[in-house]
Amino acid sequence: MTSEIDSATGTSASVPARVWHFLRGPRFIDLPIRLLAFIMGLTILVPGSFEITEPRYAGLLILAYGLIVLAGFLPLSIVIASTGLGIAFSTLYPDLENMFPEALILATAVLISRRRWVGFALGTVGLAVYLGASTRLGSYDAGFEGLTDLGYGWLTYSILGLCASFVEARIRSEIDRRERAAVDHQKSLDAMRARFTSDMHDTISHSLTTESAIIRTLAKETDSESADRLLAELALVNAEATKRLRQLVTSLSRWETEACSGDSATSRVRFRAEAEQLTTAIEDGCAAGSVPLTTELSPLPTHATGTLSHHFRAVMLELATNVIRHSVPGTPATLAVEMRGERGDRAELLCRSTNESPTTLTKAPRSLSRRATAVGGVCRVDEDERRRTVVEVALPVRFVSPSAQATSAADMIDVVDDDFETSAVASRTEAPNAAAAGAESPLAEARSAGAPATDRSGDSVPDTSGATGLGSRGRRKKGDRKKVDA
Repeated sequence: MTSEIDSATGTSASVPARVWHFLRGPRFIDLPIRLLAFIMGLTILVPGSFEITEPRYAGLLILAYGLIVLAGFLPLSIVIASTGLGIAFSTLYPDLENMFPEALILATAVLISRRRWVGFALGTVGLAVYLGASTRLGSYDAGFEGLTDLGYGWLTYSILGLCASFVEARIRSEIDRRERAAVDHQKSLDAMRARFTSDMHDTISHSLTTESAIIRTLAKETDSESADRLLAELALVNAEATKRLRQLVTSLSRWETEACSGDSATSRVRFRAEAEQLTTAIEDGCAAGSVPLTTELSPLPTHATGTLSHHFRAVMLELATNVIRHSVPGTPATLAVEMRGERGDRAELLCRSTNESPTTLTKAPRSLSRRATAVGGVCRVDEDERRRTVVEVALPVRFVSPSAQATSAADMIDVVDDDFETSAVASRTEAPNAAAAGAESPLAEARSAGAPATDRSGDSVPDTSGATGLGSRGRRKKGDRKKVDA
């Protein structure tokens, strides 16, 4: 509406458009008020309007009806003019009906419709002055009868004008609300477009680059065992890329809730179903590469926040990738997930890989330690009774109070460290890279350099996360949150 008015009043607007804008006024209620004033002015054409034929009387009566028509355009000026001319008319023709008070009352009503309280008070005082002068002169509107007649008209028109002002205010507030809603909607669309552009680019570009690196290395590989490992890694990368693309399409279909805000900390995902799909994809990928990896999944909560789901998926993929890369070929390995140590609304989500390794692992993998430390968890390394390497990542979680969709408090879990959620959302553009490649994604760099990735080896990759060995959480530092591959 504002743009239409501005365009109509612009320099390029035609003369008829400018005239129409002047006649209808800047407010929605101006046109009905001015039409009412015009109809009242036309009553001069009714037979019997002129009580005498004197030219001066006829001129004053025509002027009074003209002021009635102009009351919708210049109300304050009409109030002043009508007061003076009304007293003058009563002095000249005390026995004839005076129409100037009608213009005064209508102009006063227009002023109150515009909420010009000083002008309304001035018009009311002018009407009182006219009634006093008429009573003193003993004219047509003198005494109690004049007070009753003009007072009723003043009250009726004032109430109508006040109601019109409320209607105008309601219309304006509704326009403002819809304009704000339109702006917010456009911002949401822009945010959604930017988010999906970034996510799609990161997911497709990184996944294709990683798969291309594995395929190039696989084409040059002559050792069947190494080829099998590469096939297993390729299957995992492909499964992760497919999963993320499916999530993006699903999020696009319901962008009003999660996609607009882009807040993975408050989003709600089906955690148990996602964990089952992830373990199945890991088993299928390892089977494609002839890696005997089995998964064990204990009962898990039905739902989780997007932040926890993201870290869980990245941890599981990195554990599986490390097993594929560093386990003894042909030996069985396991990947287990369980909830442990439930105390009130707190517990631990435990992800553990067990496999035979050709070398002893003395330090926790760097990227796993970073991710666990950033959310208040710990990555531990140990050996079982069969001298197999055990890598265990414990993520502290809390049970979220039931939401509008959840049925119980134990139905949804979240990470304990709430401070990390902001940095996790802020670094969303890096998240697809870490999740798809197994946290730090050293594969392409390692393959191009001709050297194997040594993320599982504490001697080859320095541990900068501050995490120590089994049973030690290490000292958490503020900078650790910025180091996490999220």
